[in-house]
Amino acid sequence: MAWIAALPTAEPGRAIALLAQSVRALNTVLLDPVTRISLLRHYESSANDLAGVFVRPGLAGPMARVATTVHSEIAQGYQMALEPELGAEWRLLAVEGAMGSLAEVLRAAYRAYVPAPPGLWRRLHALFDSVANPTLELERLYIGIVLLGLSDPYALPAGGVDAAWRIIAEIGERAVLNDASGFAIVAGADKPAEPGRADSKLFLDTTSLLSELTRLRDDLKARRSLPPRLASNVLPDLALRLCTILGETWRPGPRRRSLRVRIGGERLVCQGLAALQRLRVGDASAHRFVELDIPWGGARTPQTGDLGLALPRVTTWTIQDAGRTGLWLSCTDLDGPPPAPGTWIGVKDPSGAGSWQAATVRWLRRLRPREYAIGVALLGLAQTETILRIGPRRATFAASSVAGSPLRAAAPVRPPESLAKTPSTAVGPPPVLARRAAP
Repeated sequence: MAWIAALPTAEPGRAIALLAQSVRALNTVLLDPVTRISLLRHYESSANDLAGVFVRPGLAGPMARVATTVHSEIAQGYQMALEPELGAEWRLLAVEGAMGSLAEVLRAAYRAYVPAPPGLWRRLHALFDSVANPTLELERLYIGIVLLGLSDPYALPAGGVDAAWRIIAEIGERAVLNDASGFAIVAGADKPAEPGRADSKLFLDTTSLLSELTRLRDDLKARRSLPPRLASNVLPDLALRLCTILGETWRPGPRRRSLRVRIGGERLVCQGLAALQRLRVGDASAHRFVELDIPWGGARTPQTGDLGLALPRVTTWTIQDAGRTGLWLSCTDLDGPPPAPGTWIGVKDPSGAGSWQAATVRWLRRLRPREYAIGVALLGLAQTETILRIGPRRATFAASSVAGSPLRAAAPVRPPESLAKTPSTAVGPPPVLARRAAP
């Protein structure tokens, strides 16, 4: 395949666009199945190499579009080759190629927190069901894809999808297919599997897998090294976090859920920890913020619109429902990227009641273009700016005047001996800006 070898790999975006265009053209040509499969295997290998460039922070969106275009076309080509007269060996290659390409589409969607193409899971189940005697390799691929779908991928942190895929490659062989118990796989359903359903002909048993996952988690807690393949690709802290998450999502049976109440209303959302630290608590305007990092002795009070003061972006989200410690929010026509899972945000009632609350995003789903839903865990009131005033044998915390609220002296606290001065020689240092959680 000289044409593929001559692709401009120094420009991966252009190269993969040319590759997608060529695959699309190939799917319109009449070819015998064996020739089509042989050509598609070359295309698939090149697509995987080029798409690997896009698996980097900030490129999840472009990667989702690239994978959906290229790998969907490759999967379609493999399925076109599944003609009745095709031999068993070539049929296995075609099914494996189609499933592998659809798995790439699925992983790219999970990375970008966007929905998978409709009917993708139904296609995966139908492909595997079309093989009378699947090989162990094909069965392992199918089980791995189902396990990834069962990992609650939209709730995983950034980078968690690829890390979970590597964990599956390491220990996923412990999961087995049977016809009796486990997660029920319904061939006609557009979902990976369902817990607690007994009317299926195929089940995924994760009992041994969960035992191995527990052993892996215990090794991580004991600071023992990961298996070599896993250690070279996944950080121990992320692996430990994923072991906890996957231990819950890969356990069949009913899930315990907290009580949630459907309510209405809106919330202001400010993205990022840096933005959260700039929030002006108690300000009547949701878009006015102050600079926290003021030099010692600095008397300047930053005003709204000061040059050099980066104002955080505040957006309005609608409440879908609420639980004991969190909210489900949605936003239509969002201008800019949504907050990614695992990031800090500030949440506030737009009516002006109450203060900004610190929160973290647990999951993100893309419902439609520019329409998103997020699960938010509320952590507490945002940190506010305070002044630590150190005087003779005493120190007091007070709200900073630049924070927009009057000074309120707190109860005196005994300072360390190194700070204690005699009344005759005490000279108070300039105010020290400190941060503490709002009461």
